[in-house]
Amino acid sequence: MESYNVQITAFIVACVFFGLLFLFIFLHGPVKTYLYSHHTIRMYYKTVRKVAYDGDYYLINKWEYSLDSGKKSGVHINHLLFGDKFIYVIKDAYFHGAVKANADDPSWVNFYTKKKKKYIDNPLIKNKIRADRISIASGLDRNYFVSVTLVNDDCMLTPLENKEGGNFLVPLSHFQKFIEANESRKDVHPFSAEELSIAVRDLDELNQNGK
Repeated sequence: MESYNVQITAFIVACVFFGLLFLFIFLHGPVKTYLYSHHTIRMYYKTVRKVAYDGDYYLINKWEYSLDSGKKSGVHINHLLFGDKFIYVIKDAYFHGAVKANADDPSWVNFYTKKKKKYIDNPLIKNKIRADRISIASGLDRNYFVSVTLVNDDCMLTPLENKEGGNFLVPLSHFQKFIEANESRKDVHPFSAEELSIAVRDLDELNQNGK
């Protein structure tokens, strides 16, 4: 009888284990998609924070600035990452389905279902404008800034030829290698400790988020 009870218990434990394993495998994709599409900034932040930690870089999140103090419009940046050679102006983007993209077109086509599509503003152009404005507001050299639009890995994008340097669309899983490649460029001198400190201080003081 005792042996029978042990067998029943083992069978129940095995059923529960394989049931939970099946649920995890079956639900992992949909749950991940939901989290990344509904909590994009929070989910992308984990990757950006890891890159900042690994590279020992300064990071400012949710940077905001308005030229008109009477309005809440202006420049809104998800992340400012201060590398040794560049300051990365990062915007998080999530697209369902597929995107027909051209770096120079003002609008892209997002095929978010098999039968439905919509036009979206070109995120590269919009983020380049953000980088331009943050350079003007801070007085820092525009060449210091690199515009980066992060996009979800499961978004199907047409091949994108970007002829303009300093403005990139980067899949989230490629972000670390992208930063490493930029920071290892031999043709760019790193910031001095004083230059970097001043840039971080000035941009932090300009940040109106929460102020």
